Amino acid sequence: MRNIVFARARITIIIIVFKMSSPLPKATTKKKKENDANDNNKNKKQKKVAAAPIPEIIPRDALESADEDFKDNNKKCFTAVAFNVAGLRAVLKNKPECLRALVDETNCDVLMFSEHKLNPENVEEATRQSKELLPEFKTVKFACSTAKKGYAGVCVLAKSECEEAIKKEGGKSPMKQTSIKDMFGGGASEKKKEAPTPTNNAARRYDGPRLLKVTEGLLDGKHLSEGRAITLEYESFNALFTYVPNSGQKLDRLDWRINTWEKECREHLNALQAKKPTIYGGDLNVAHLDIDIYNVDAKHIPKSAGTTPEERKAFGVMTRECDMKDAFRYFNPGKSGWFTYWSQRVGNRPKNRGLRLDYFLASSKMFAGDANVKVVSSRILTEMNGSDHCPVSITLALRE
Repeated sequence: MRNIVFARARITIIIIVFKMSSPLPKATTKKKKENDANDNNKNKKQKKVAAAPIPEIIPRDALESADEDFKDNNKKCFTAVAFNVAGLRAVLKNKPECLRALVDETNCDVLMFSEHKLNPENVEEATRQSKELLPEFKTVKFACSTAKKGYAGVCVLAKSECEEAIKKEGGKSPMKQTSIKDMFGGGASEKKKEAPTPTNNAARRYDGPRLLKVTEGLLDGKHLSEGRAITLEYESFNALFTYVPNSGQKLDRLDWRINTWEKECREHLNALQAKKPTIYGGDLNVAHLDIDIYNVDAKHIPKSAGTTPEERKAFGVMTRECDMKDAFRYFNPGKSGWFTYWSQRVGNRPKNRGLRLDYFLASSKMFAGDANVKVVSSRILTEMNGSDHCPVSITLALRE
């Protein structure tokens, strides 16, 4: 009897120990894993927020000093400025002093406007207004969109008269009175903002490099319908100015931009560089590096026009295949807070929350110490107003 009781006790103890050592029910284990996963996700989110806080106002790093080589007495300077005006008629009507101040500040030889939004029938009047405001520029060339009204477009103003155009006009300057209003006068009731008075620089005789030829479009006359490119040929270098197509809010033009525009623009640049060193400027509609984007960690950045991985990669492909350098980054590597575009809709300019979309690039050989045409400076002119973009510039030293 005693043995039977002892055996039953052993069995009871074994059963209790077995239950205590058995795993938790499946439902409890699953719940624990879900909780752990949620905790991990929370930690990741917290770490991400902590790693990249965005200041209320984005600071600008101090810039390096420009190359002083241009002070050599044996060299002349040439400065080009590119400015996305987001509608030239509005600027000429409401903010002409911004353009006059820009030219006086930079003493530029060439001034390029992108996204002027003019139709072909508006060019005559815009030319008259531009020459009245900026009389030192003898050559004015517009490329307009014919595919869509009030869209895109680039314009170039140059202080040098174009020799090819003069030959076509039988030795006369082609840029004299071009407007009916200019010839016969405007109506008495017409009201307009008085143009700012030109400075002494405007009256000086131009002694810079000679402009030989002005061409619209890319190689073989491509991309004429949207008015996106103008090339200037000077004696010792070429200058290409473009307004690169935006990929669209839904990225519906991304494939066309990468596989058509970018490819054909590279072909055009290589053809120009086969003859002469070349500068390339304008609104290139891409923020190449992380420091060119104020909120690079935001989720929408890889899916937004101008900041997609495809567009940013294509910029790098262009600099490598065309052997060109980003002039501003050459002089200011790693300097952050320098942008050229700020959204007006959300008031980002006072906070310096922007993107760097506007550039000047140049042939790599133009940065060599013994180059006959040498890049000596590239600036982002953040103090200049008039648009949701600011102008950018490049200065060359020309050995005589």
